[in-house]
Amino acid sequence: MNVALIVPNQNDSIQELHYFLSQKEADLYIFPEGFLDSNSLRAAIDIIKGKEKYVITGFKDLDYNGQQKALVIDGGKIVDEYTKCILTKGEKQKGKKNGEKITCVNTKFGKVGIPICYEIHFPEVARIMCLENPVLLINPIGTGMYHALQLEQWTSLAKARAIENEVYVMGCSHFAGEIPLAYIYDPSGRCVFIRQNEYGGFMAEIDLEKSKEKAIDYCDDRIPGLFYRLAE
Repeated sequence: MNVALIVPNQNDSIQELHYFLSQKEADLYIFPEGFLDSNSLRAAIDIIKGKEKYVITGFKDLDYNGQQKALVIDGGKIVDEYTKCILTKGEKQKGKKNGEKITCVNTKFGKVGIPICYEIHFPEVARIMCLENPVLLINPIGTGMYHALQLEQWTSLAKARAIENEVYVMGCSHFAGEIPLAYIYDPSGRCVFIRQNEYGGFMAEIDLEKSKEKAIDYCDDRIPGLFYRLAE
């Protein structure tokens, strides 16, 4: 499977969408958190339909105070969506609302979990998604990393999510003045792709069968009855 991780300029989504869908030939195109919004969605869907592409993109729902979502767009149709459930303090202070259910989306490749931006920091989010046996976890990121330590922390967390769930984890951010980022970790936690401080559409080939192997199968060794304090 060929994946295109897109690190676009911010606030120019229609031009960027047209450019990257024209330049790259991939099975799946991934765009960052908030790449599209309610004002650009219709035009974006028309572009995706015209180019017959399969896209997973961040979406800012302006009708709900900028609520962050991820959309799965197959050609000209939105086939599934996920709403960000775990919000930062800053998002909550702005009055943003969280989603009501942590779940995977359905795609033509199989189930896909989409922990949006900050959600990659929570092992519970990824684990709940991985109870549905997804073939991918996709982490759409907003503006990128603010400093080198955050970049190290973020990629370490993504690697941990890959290892503990034995699934591909990948993500990308905007090229927006911070440290832009695109990465992929395979189900063993090996970094198979990373780009920092680069604008562009980055192609990678992955084998989804590796996400199905579950050589260790950590999920089978859980003892849910001992984990109840996590829900307190």
